[in-house]
Amino acid sequence: MAAQPDVVRDRHIQAQVQAQPQAHSGDGKSSSRTVTDTIIGEHEHTIVGYSLVKGIGDGEPIASERFSVGGHEWVLLFYPDGKKSSSTEGHLAPPGLPAPAGGNGGANQQGGGQGQVLHLPIPPGPIPANNANGGRAQGPPQGQQQPPQQQQPQPQQQQQQPVQNLVYPPQHVQQQQMQPARREATNDYSALFVALIGESDAPQGVVNTSDGRVVRAFHRFTLVDQTGQGRDLTKGRRRDQVNEQGAVKISCARQDPNARNCHGYRKFVKRSVLENPQNGFMANDTIVIRYTIELVVSSGGALSGHKTPANLAKPSVIQVPPPSLGHDMAQLLESGQAADVRFKVEEEELAAHKFILTARSPVFRALLNAPMREGQEGDVDIKDVRKPVFQALLYFTYTDQLPEELEGSNLDCAMAQHLLVAADRFQLPRLRRICERRLCETVEVDTVATTLTLAEQNHAEELKRVCLEFASRNLSTVMCSEGYHHMISSCPQLQAELLHTIAVANNDRTQHRTDRERGRHGPHVHPRDHNPEDEARRVRPRRE
Repeated sequence: MAAQPDVVRDRHIQAQVQAQPQAHSGDGKSSSRTVTDTIIGEHEHTIVGYSLVKGIGDGEPIASERFSVGGHEWVLLFYPDGKKSSSTEGHLAPPGLPAPAGGNGGANQQGGGQGQVLHLPIPPGPIPANNANGGRAQGPPQGQQQPPQQQQPQPQQQQQQPVQNLVYPPQHVQQQQMQPARREATNDYSALFVALIGESDAPQGVVNTSDGRVVRAFHRFTLVDQTGQGRDLTKGRRRDQVNEQGAVKISCARQDPNARNCHGYRKFVKRSVLENPQNGFMANDTIVIRYTIELVVSSGGALSGHKTPANLAKPSVIQVPPPSLGHDMAQLLESGQAADVRFKVEEEELAAHKFILTARSPVFRALLNAPMREGQEGDVDIKDVRKPVFQALLYFTYTDQLPEELEGSNLDCAMAQHLLVAADRFQLPRLRRICERRLCETVEVDTVATTLTLAEQNHAEELKRVCLEFASRNLSTVMCSEGYHHMISSCPQLQAELLHTIAVANNDRTQHRTDRERGRHGPHVHPRDHNPEDEARRVRPRRE
């Protein structure tokens, strides 16, 4: 179960891991070098809504998003209700007594101890009846005479007899032995672990040991003080602390159930401490967990997997800029440098480049390669197209996108209508689809008839369907617009298509109403389904 939002701040610092290959000389001397350092990574996991995940149950984790350090994939696992080990969830031995084999059996519980050791003298005479032979006293074999008993020693001498140490548990332990073992109802601690769940093609720090493939790392878990007073709760190991035990081994064999592929603390923080508002660990029902890892990486030497520095997997530090081809092409159009075509639009000339236009539009290709004045001299008169519209069309031809001032919602209905006509004229299908989509978003009662006419004349089938459906639902209002009269004079066939759309819509509504009535009153038998022969067979003849 993953809480949201998961604020990921993944910081990788590539350590200076260098390997110096062997240097051979003519006198037989050589040298080598092994370098071991760490790669540092940090991940911050925010859990919002702690009160909702509290009580999820023992052993149920809240997982973070995956994050990568050193070519390995990790995930944080926070257990709000704690995580008991498999040994403590089974038989719980009473305090002070040895735990069953394979478990720790609660040997550290309070009220324990070693039991009371009583030094008792060995009683004289025959062994008592309650011995290991079923409660019968043990005597000599039949036919043999029992040797005479020695004289009872004096009470003062009884203290000199050897003693036998018998361990008797305390009285409260004996009472617990009579009661069946039971699980602990609640867990006072929340647990926190990190797990290794995957790796890339070139993971770093992998060591082949007798336990299999492992990685070694220093792990630190921090519960952040959100008041800003710096009272963070941190548990873990650091490489710069002399008294530490060293790095922790984590197995890379994720398929092996016996492999240790996680590390953490079952008693990371007491729940009462976590939920106390004075400690600052919880703010607005939110907790923040920060995890830091220092992955141990070695290089150099015959057993190292990285033979040369070129094989070291180093994180990318080069920032790749976004594509700039469209911007560069727009600058070329604006400058007019090396232009060989001149378009005359509304008494103004616009310079362009023949090889770009012919590569983008089949209409420009045919126009500029024809054995006429346009193709020979490069002077083309553009009629029936406004200058702003043709400028936007040229910009799109160069960059495959509209100018910034015409992108998205900046493209109004009138400009979209003019661009639709120009795009169809010069066969730029992508520009035509952009105009279609924008006109579908801006269809209105006053403009739908004009847009429908343009869609019919410029092969915009999807736009035509949307306009017909919209006009059929608002026919009385649309008929009062100026565009409707222009539609009748320019494309009279659209009247019939509009009536057909209305008829289909009415039939669909009627059929839907009929189906709803049938579902309410049961199936209806149509008169055509009536068979007179069936009726005749059901009528019995009259008896004479």
